[in-house]
Amino acid sequence: MTADPGDVYGRILADMQGIWGAMAGAMLRKRLRDVSADAARLTPEQLRAVVHLLQEKTLPSVLGPEGAELKAKLWMSWVDGSAS
Repeated sequence: MTADPGDVYGRILADMQGIWGAMAGAMLRKRLRDVSADAARLTPEQLRAVVHLLQEKTLPSVLGPEGAELKAKLWMSWVDGSAS
């Protein structure tokens, strides 16, 4: 069962705020624009694309490649509804 994309978006944002603080919102909005998505009408596919971009372009600068992969796997599990 796929989780509600809006709820998952909020969880990802909260998790990112723990890393980047107030900048997290702007960083996440940038990735939404990159996939032509709107947070209010986000689909699971768009959210997966956002997580992929975060893993590739945003997370490695702070978490390194391995940390970025682990964080993206966690977030993807939220998107897919397989973890709480």
